[in-house]
Amino acid sequence: MLPYLLIGGLTSGSLYALIALGLVLVYKSTTIVNLALGDILMIGGFLAFTFHVLLGVPYIPSLLLAVACGFVLGVVAERLVFRRLMQVTLLSMLLATVGLSFVLKGTGRMIWGGKGDYIPFPPLVKTEPIRVGEMLILPQQFVVLGAALVIMLIFGLFFERTRLGKWMQATADNVKAARLVGIRIEQVYLYTFGVGAALASAAAVLMAPITLLFPDVGFILFFKAFAAAIFGGLTSLRGAVVGGLLIGVVETVAAGYIHTSLHDVAAFVVIIFALIFMPQGLFGLRGMRRI
Repeated sequence: MLPYLLIGGLTSGSLYALIALGLVLVYKSTTIVNLALGDILMIGGFLAFTFHVLLGVPYIPSLLLAVACGFVLGVVAERLVFRRLMQVTLLSMLLATVGLSFVLKGTGRMIWGGKGDYIPFPPLVKTEPIRVGEMLILPQQFVVLGAALVIMLIFGLFFERTRLGKWMQATADNVKAARLVGIRIEQVYLYTFGVGAALASAAAVLMAPITLLFPDVGFILFFKAFAAAIFGGLTSLRGAVVGGLLIGVVETVAAGYIHTSLHDVAAFVVIIFALIFMPQGLFGLRGMRRI
């Protein structure tokens, strides 16, 4: 039973890690916690549903189109909402992200909500489970885990090998120094929000065949990813990945061995534990700004 739970936990955790990466990326560069990221994820999932199911576009192109649309949505949100409020108080910015979250949620309900509370999304591969010893594992779990790892690898190479990635790192480390050496900070912020939204959209497309789609799916996944980011450290991309995988394993093992009701509760327990005993997280910087 434990190997099956671990595989399920790593599958869920890899999705939380993708969303947490987008969350940490924006926070490192702008010190903003984008509370609307979950609903950007939801929109990305429904866009993939529209492309793949309603319009008949193949799965992989649908994923790429949804990720591209997520990037555009993040860019538009930065230009219309966040850039205008960048110099206001932290509380005002958080309220703006909450407002954007409700706008996106209402838009999702208006466009896709009438199709049913839970909308099925066909998997990339056959649905028949694979027997490994005494375990039955869904092929889509391997697809999700493998694709998430590939996306994380591409994300890491993007940061290490591309000029824009290095600009983002420099801005995250020291905004004033980055501006002094000629980096256009506003442009970096624009791409940061876009990349964060694209990561969330990729997670949405991967998780849709497993969890189904519904307008509130972003809220649930966001707070689990938020728990992962806090546990790993809101300033650490490595911590986002480690935290996401740990949250996935913890919630799955707790549901399997203690009670199924703990599956959604475990993430909030981790948030409370981290905020009380280790507010900087596993890999976060000490003395970081409180949120």
